[in-house]
Amino acid sequence: MNKIIKLIKALYLLLKRPALLNLILKEDAVYKEKFERNYKQIKLQEISVLDWPEAQKIKIVPYAFLSGSSLPTDFALLQLLCRRFQVENYFEIGTWRGESIANVAPFVKQAYTLNLPDESLRHMGQTEAYIASHRFFSEHLSNVTHLFGDSATFDWQPYVRKMDLIFIDGDHSTEAVERDTRNTLRLQKNQESIIVWHDAKSDTEYPRYEVLLGIYNGLPKTMHQHVYLVKNSLCAVFLPQQPNGDFIEINALPTKSFELTIKQINIAS
Repeated sequence: MNKIIKLIKALYLLLKRPALLNLILKEDAVYKEKFERNYKQIKLQEISVLDWPEAQKIKIVPYAFLSGSSLPTDFALLQLLCRRFQVENYFEIGTWRGESIANVAPFVKQAYTLNLPDESLRHMGQTEAYIASHRFFSEHLSNVTHLFGDSATFDWQPYVRKMDLIFIDGDHSTEAVERDTRNTLRLQKNQESIIVWHDAKSDTEYPRYEVLLGIYNGLPKTMHQHVYLVKNSLCAVFLPQQPNGDFIEINALPTKSFELTIKQINIAS
């Protein structure tokens, strides 16, 4: 009887507010079921880049500890990839405060970052404070080029086959991730070029299937075997240089810990 009452209440709420159905459809369990149905042969694997020799010394700067930022380990991943594989040209979708590209810039020759124009953000109803936060840490970096446009309609031609590392951190819907993935495949300089997706995990242990579905939909099947979740981060990476990884294990006991030193840096007004 309780289940029937709950069903009646749920139907009443959906009739009154149909938009609530979007919350159900956006549940990650829905995406997980679809992912497992479409990619039965895929066994998610993960790798640890913090075991690499280059990880003995990592300095993350800037890092604001503010809303919407990546984890320090996400920036560490980007740095380590640049250092280990001698990345020259880097491209990212989604600038935000410019923290990710500011952390990468010292290790590459040229970096490009694409974001919606300020006027588009204004048209979407975003506050001036939110808009002003964009590019805060990257605006004046000499080897960083800020590009403006919607990744769905952007002219990619000038950047085709020029990028060693591509970081996708824009719209995280399945459809947008699939589209951005397909588009950025054209940017790969060669078969060794690396792609990183942010928010491929909902936290450092749990996969985020909404994003993973977009990743696998957007890649040719020949690339699937070299897609890995990255331990201690929110990222997934296409890394053809990596022969294999470990099958993911949720709530495993820790086998290592990390020492963090925090130093405040005042920002000149």
